[in-house]
Amino acid sequence: MNADRRKTLLISDLHLDPSAPGIARQFVDFLRGEARSARALYILGDLFEAWLGDDDPDPAVRSIIAELRELHDAGVPTYFMHGNRDFLIGARFAAETGCTLLEDGIVVDLHGERVLLMHGDVLCTGDASYQRLRRILRNPSRFFCCAT
Repeated sequence: MNADRRKTLLISDLHLDPSAPGIARQFVDFLRGEARSARALYILGDLFEAWLGDDDPDPAVRSIIAELRELHDAGVPTYFMHGNRDFLIGARFAAETGCTLLEDGIVVDLHGERVLLMHGDVLCTGDASYQRLRRILRNPSRFFCCAT
């Protein structure tokens, strides 16, 4: 039996920020190196310190988007789950990077094992104020308003 021995990689909470370019350089090195031989890459939230929108023109953001696209084009399936810092990432980001967006709290099969993937901020149950804010900010209807 010739089993696929490539690794499935899971990362989270890199908090990439233009003010800390060294972290972004290390991430790019990872994408160009170890990640290229992965079976899949799962990004479990807070890839970015803050996400202002899929149309953010910041060159540092555009560079990461391009690197993720190159990983996708190299044949590595890449999955993205929103974190509490980048929950506004949307369809355009997914299209530009090739990442598949995942719901927070999803069970996936990894090498024959059922695994629950979460960002984890939903588990901060003692912080009632944050959980209230999270429900408001992640409610899709927040983008709609009444017609005048």
